[in-house]
Amino acid sequence: MQGIPRRTLLQFGAVAAALDSPQARAQITASNRVVLFGDGLSLSPAEYAGLIAKIAAQDQFSRDTYLAGSAVLELEKRMATLLNKERAIFLPTGTLANHLACRLLAGEHRKVLVQEESHLYRDEGDCAQLLSGLNLVPLAPGRATITADELAKAVEQSQGPPYPAPVGAISIESPVRRTDGQVFDFEQMRKICAFARTRHIGTHLDGARMFLAPAYTGIEPAQYAALFDTVYVSLYKYFNAPFGAILLGPAPLIDKVETLRHQFGSAIYQGWESAAIALHFFDGFSERYQAAVKNGEQLIKLLGASARFRVERVPSGTNIAWLQLASGGALDTVRERLAQSGILLAGKRELTRVTLMVNESINRRPAEEIAAAFVKAAS
Repeated sequence: MQGIPRRTLLQFGAVAAALDSPQARAQITASNRVVLFGDGLSLSPAEYAGLIAKIAAQDQFSRDTYLAGSAVLELEKRMATLLNKERAIFLPTGTLANHLACRLLAGEHRKVLVQEESHLYRDEGDCAQLLSGLNLVPLAPGRATITADELAKAVEQSQGPPYPAPVGAISIESPVRRTDGQVFDFEQMRKICAFARTRHIGTHLDGARMFLAPAYTGIEPAQYAALFDTVYVSLYKYFNAPFGAILLGPAPLIDKVETLRHQFGSAIYQGWESAAIALHFFDGFSERYQAAVKNGEQLIKLLGASARFRVERVPSGTNIAWLQLASGGALDTVRERLAQSGILLAGKRELTRVTLMVNESINRRPAEEIAAAFVKAAS
């Protein structure tokens, strides 16, 4: 129980009793619902509709036409300024952003080095291979980080002899979803990008969750972005848009992306709704997420101090931890009871281990109250 004041632990019983009252259950609303899965707020269709109406009334955005102008243009400009890139472009999906960036960076050299656990390699339906003829070469199986030495060796091997097939681009994802939100080691990242520049190899950052990382690493998004030629940022994860991505990089390259966006059937008629919501959550995000991380750390400490739970941290991780009952039993009953308190856990039935994911919804209620609800649910 190190780090948890005894007085705080003694408060669990009183808080849990209060949570069990019919009055408390009746007061569960979207404003106090805590969703411990996903990177964002998991807004419902009704919540999206209400938010769109509120934003449209306050900000009076006009419609864009084929993603030109309005909130789309404002979001592109603000992202480019923040990340210090020449130009940014709105795309409907991160899959398309990763694909087009690597296609253009690789040029005539179709070989692209990637993490084996990356979204580009594991979760994009081989689109880069099938639609652009890229040869994705996976490195570092089971790990978030490729070392600079590993990567340099792969580059040297690709140059032959007897039949050279040079590397055209390197794609790095960080944090990595398939390694439970682990970050790519920043020093290795820096060395890899410096090496790539000396070899004229393009570099792309799949930074879908990049804005989550600073609260855990102390490294700002602009510092990550500065290392790479192109960067992708998701709009629907922690910025809570219904869809969308921003791809940033040199203006000549992004100009080509604009043409490819149309050719790939993704110049949708309008995207102001998604851009407007992303802008709404963009302002003040860093401060709100810092608060969420603080509350998340307190919750993890409290659950770890309880005799009913075991919490496992992810080494070099970000917003994901693993939770299980100390007894080792399935978490079905706990999940159902928590839902009655307005606290939602992910996972299928009969699981004995689930993820706890920190997002802004954790700011809606005190960590002590959330922890007390867990203890009550496990009783």
